[in-house]
Amino acid sequence: MAGPANRSTLSTYVPAGEAQRIFAPADAAQRIENLEITPEGTLRTVLGPCHYEPSRPLLGYPTAYTDRPHGLFHAGLLGGIADTLVARFGTQLYLHRGESRSFSSIVTGLSSEARPSWPDQFLTLHDRIIWTNGINRAYVIAHDGMAVPLGFDTVPNSPEALCPSKVPESNRDEFFPNSLGYSWPGRIGTLGDIVNDETGKVRSGRWFYRTQLEDIFGNLSPLSAPSGVVQVFGQGAAAAYDVNLDDLTRQFLVIVDPGTPPSHTVAIRILRTADAAFNVRKPRFLYRSPTIRAVTCPDSLSDAELGDEVENNVVVPVFRVMTAHQGSLVIGNTLADPAIVRKSSAGFAGTFPKDSWVYPDSGGAEVTALASHGNMLLAFTENSVYDLNDFGQPSAVARGVGCVAPRSVAALPDGSLVWMGRDGFYALATDGSVRRISDNIHRLVTTGISRGRARMAVSTVDHTSGEYRCAVAPAGRHGNRLLLCFDGSNWRRMDVGVEMVDLCSTDDYRRYTMAIGVDLSGPQNGVFVLDHEYEDYVPPSRTSRYRSGWFKLEETGMSPADVAELYVGLVDGSNLDLTVEFYRDGSWVPTTTLTNLRAVGVETWGGINSRIVTDRAGAAVIGTSSVHSRRLFWRRVPVNLSNCSSWAFEIRATYPSTRFEIGAFGFSVGVSSAGDSKARIPLHNDVS
Repeated sequence: MAGPANRSTLSTYVPAGEAQRIFAPADAAQRIENLEITPEGTLRTVLGPCHYEPSRPLLGYPTAYTDRPHGLFHAGLLGGIADTLVARFGTQLYLHRGESRSFSSIVTGLSSEARPSWPDQFLTLHDRIIWTNGINRAYVIAHDGMAVPLGFDTVPNSPEALCPSKVPESNRDEFFPNSLGYSWPGRIGTLGDIVNDETGKVRSGRWFYRTQLEDIFGNLSPLSAPSGVVQVFGQGAAAAYDVNLDDLTRQFLVIVDPGTPPSHTVAIRILRTADAAFNVRKPRFLYRSPTIRAVTCPDSLSDAELGDEVENNVVVPVFRVMTAHQGSLVIGNTLADPAIVRKSSAGFAGTFPKDSWVYPDSGGAEVTALASHGNMLLAFTENSVYDLNDFGQPSAVARGVGCVAPRSVAALPDGSLVWMGRDGFYALATDGSVRRISDNIHRLVTTGISRGRARMAVSTVDHTSGEYRCAVAPAGRHGNRLLLCFDGSNWRRMDVGVEMVDLCSTDDYRRYTMAIGVDLSGPQNGVFVLDHEYEDYVPPSRTSRYRSGWFKLEETGMSPADVAELYVGLVDGSNLDLTVEFYRDGSWVPTTTLTNLRAVGVETWGGINSRIVTDRAGAAVIGTSSVHSRRLFWRRVPVNLSNCSSWAFEIRATYPSTRFEIGAFGFSVGVSSAGDSKARIPLHNDVS
């Protein structure tokens, strides 16, 4: 599986002779399972996993582990000072409290489906974590564990406003206009032609008020419905009534009763239009009340003194996919409209302007993933990829190639973006080209993966190796047990006995790759660290396997060979035996099986103590000593295959009891017949 493998026959040509060529294991592999490539290029048994939170004798495992696992995310907030690990078990979001080695609940009352349709998603934006599961409201999580809903999902109450009342016809001789009702001098009113204080006038005008809520992170709710109209009636200055120009304009009284606003509301914003009789009825900022109680506010500001115009927003919908792009939160696939994509205001993840939306696909296809990569904002459907950087004008990046799993999208260290499509894995290169990178494992991804659960695939990039790792459900299963690893050119597979519901990599110096899921040997829920182990926890048993591709004497494969011996270069592992099987002529039915390939070198070599097996822990010094001195050694394995057109082999062992590391291998090969190398090919009418 590490090299060209399951789609086409892997063939490597071996010159006749004894060990005429030495092969690196990853270069000629058909299938690599539960082995990892070391920095030296060898293949060694994958360690672990182990529980992130070790069991304590008095308390056992965290109580959160008793619930169904759903999601996991790590971020170094506050510039890396705040080490923040968030997990979702059952109906609750938990924050890991490292100082007390436990989890504490920060959000309750969430859904906990046995087989959710969409995976949990997390991201970091503006030094805060945003979470969604496509079912419940999204949440914003701060470094201290404060968790509040993302923005607002309700429209605030409309305000009430008092203004002058109209003078009845019968009282025109007793009262001048704007003298009844709430009639207090102010600066509100549209002045007409002014010659002097005695001939000026105020025109009839209409105004409207709205309210808007503000949350603890500065996000703004949609605007309320407009208040009832408040008016100033036309009136001219007249010396007979002792009325001058300053007496004509008025003030209003605004009464705001927010009811019971959401708990994360910290302020109420009051908005007012300019005179709607002469201007567009666009609300402008008037006043911010730092309270969520009822407010009574006199308003005497003229239209010229109002603040900026305020755009209307939409309520934050429940959404299934998201990404961060240029300081904005971009969401897609809402419950009401699976084909839409919305973008928040820059700097405010929970404020979504009403007009900031787009349909990437002209046919209204469901948005299956979003990603910000390079200078592009990418939206995926199952069949296409679009660039939304010019938000109102989507442009197609690829057609016929889409994404089926929103959590499968990840960026590799070389700058390429990888994701899982319907028929394999694809990569977007830095030059903008899209290519399929899973041809080597085409048979596996088309027949060996559960297509019905492909949407729940999750991925991460291992910080240590730089590998892309994607957990998928094997065919016939609904849980992500199979881990596919891509190093930029080759694929490996891992099955460590843990059903991985979610993956993440720590954003700190530890560079852990972590999983949340179920230890199937228990079964036991938990948070696991991959590639690590400790004595208090025995990881699930599994097989570590290296299977080579097919070897031939020459390109046509018509020259029969006699394979006498296999030379295996191993690095000292466990002092136990490995199993070796040999195959011939394109058939994966084993012809020979050996169970005694020793995984450790001999103790002495030429009379010199190698100190390989000798335990030296008692005298070890940190930073200068190792428990065992490990070295590359060679083992000779008899093969005894004669007259074969091709051959292959497999080395395997059971972890954790047996471990091994392959450094290289070679063969002792000869041509089966002298003279014509193809003389042993049977005649056209030969029968057995």
